[in-house]
Amino acid sequence: MKNNSSLFNPLKKVSYFFYPLLLSLLLISYVTAGQSNADKASELKDIRSRIKDVETRIKGAQDEAEKLQKELRENEITTAETLTRLHDFELNIAKKHAELEDLKFEQQEHEAALGQEKEKLKHQIRSAYQMGRNDYIKLMLNQEDPALVGRALAYYDYHNRARSERIGQVKQTLDNINQIQSSIIEQTTKLESLKKEHESKLQNFHQFRATRRDIITRLHKDIKEQGIELHTLQENERELGKLFQGLKEEKAVTIEMYEDMPPFSSLKGNLRWPAKGRLLKKFGARKKGGNLKWQGVLIDAETGTSVEAISAGKIVFADWFRNLGLLVIIDHGDGYMSLYGHNQNLLKDTGDWVLAGEKIATVGDSGGQIDTALYFEIRKGAEPLNPSRWCKG
Repeated sequence: MKNNSSLFNPLKKVSYFFYPLLLSLLLISYVTAGQSNADKASELKDIRSRIKDVETRIKGAQDEAEKLQKELRENEITTAETLTRLHDFELNIAKKHAELEDLKFEQQEHEAALGQEKEKLKHQIRSAYQMGRNDYIKLMLNQEDPALVGRALAYYDYHNRARSERIGQVKQTLDNINQIQSSIIEQTTKLESLKKEHESKLQNFHQFRATRRDIITRLHKDIKEQGIELHTLQENERELGKLFQGLKEEKAVTIEMYEDMPPFSSLKGNLRWPAKGRLLKKFGARKKGGNLKWQGVLIDAETGTSVEAISAGKIVFADWFRNLGLLVIIDHGDGYMSLYGHNQNLLKDTGDWVLAGEKIATVGDSGGQIDTALYFEIRKGAEPLNPSRWCKG
């Protein structure tokens, strides 16, 4: 996962003096005639003191929120990496179990063949013994040709030795299988142990993340009560705009790579949604405060649900980003991009090329979210487009 930590900027220092100052002016105008200059000075000093207290509380809440956002970023990235390792362990364990079953089947075949060879050898030895004894008597009594008897005995001796060699080879094969089987069992045991260890760590990560998220929720509530929630939302949108602008300026994708794909604009109305689920938030709906609108949609989906690329393109961002958590952005050419946020895990890296319908992530609640859902956007340059007009189903 490419580190784009430079894109994660703390909330810029802003002045919150305006709103308390407006309040102070109203109060000052209220306490006008009839008061002495000393009374007015005292009143003004008290108001200024209260304004300073409010500013101090807001600054403290912001600083603490930013600290927790950074901790959350590190935690969610580590958790995603742990999930990837767990997935790899599960695949390896399944592979080892399959190899073990194949070896068991092969072992049974060899054991059956060994039994047949032993039985044939036993009959052959008995026949050779009986033949040799009868021929010896015939040689003594009937004076038959000794050369004929010798050739017959040599023939049986040759086959006996050949069969003995085959039995030795089968035994060696079985010894090899037993060694491989022991090795696979040992490897599987180690993988199972590692899997349990990582599951334990993952549980700790989830607990830590839940604690951090609760604190962030409380701090955001505190910020809301201080009247700066709108500013926070605006700051999030500004940072996302900066990210898109930076990606546009840094883009170094060859045009030839897009020439083999249909123009993204021609796919309007025929794209599949990146995840199945109902829309919790629709494009253009007003956010809290009423002055900002949703620039994408929020899709309700269970944790771990597959997130698929809506069309072929190049991944230009795959990392953690403030407010959106683990985020993937795909460049589809001609200025079109799609964005997938709040993921649990990222399955692709920056620079990877993906096809339509290819799995790129899993749904989660990263970015300090309380509920699990996928945030999805389509943009043409810096302009957000209504995904409902592009995706069907």
